[in-house]
Amino acid sequence: MTGLVLLLVILAILGAGVAVGLSRRKRNPFTNQQFVSEWEQRMRAVEASLGWRFVAEDQGFQERVPHVGRMLEADRSRVKYQLVGQWRGVPVLAVEVVLRTDNVVTHEFRTYSAVVVPRPMPGPWVLVSPREDSVWGIFEQFTLTGDPLFDQRYEVRRANPAFATALLGSGLTQALLQDPRAAGVAFAFDEHALAAVVPGHLVQAPLGHLADLLLDLGGRVPWQALPRG
Repeated sequence: MTGLVLLLVILAILGAGVAVGLSRRKRNPFTNQQFVSEWEQRMRAVEASLGWRFVAEDQGFQERVPHVGRMLEADRSRVKYQLVGQWRGVPVLAVEVVLRTDNVVTHEFRTYSAVVVPRPMPGPWVLVSPREDSVWGIFEQFTLTGDPLFDQRYEVRRANPAFATALLGSGLTQALLQDPRAAGVAFAFDEHALAAVVPGHLVQAPLGHLADLLLDLGGRVPWQALPRG
């Protein structure tokens, strides 16, 4: 008799556990705040405010922006989160990545967020980065532009000197100096894409402002008049 009672108690406990498990599986984790992490809530808020959506599939960030992608050292696990959508009628990708600083002794890593839009016309690459941000120091030596204010704030790296000179001389240097949205932002004018990169997590970054800034800058550059070699 005692054994039968014990068996019934065990079965009751197991049944209750199964019932609780099934009820939790039926719950939508994004509508029940009890089971939603703070990050998930903030990501959903970002999605709602921008009209973009979080995706788990690899969106090819390293291929779209190879001169920033090379900083991931072929480690795709350092691409943490991705958002895709449209902004002012243009496809946009936002990515959180983990980059290694140029301090090879301590191997320090930092989190950055990048917004990527298509480049209006393909051509040579140019990287413009804040002088005080050491993460970009892994690249080759930067080049001075001759504009003291600009050179005090930014470092420029480029493959084609004639293209870089024409790009920056199109009014880009003044635009970056005068636009408050550009403060602390690194810009990659890669072969087929434009990217704005800032320190910090994706849910904290001013993604809409960065997308606006990229489209405003891209729209003012006379791409067809620039050297293409």
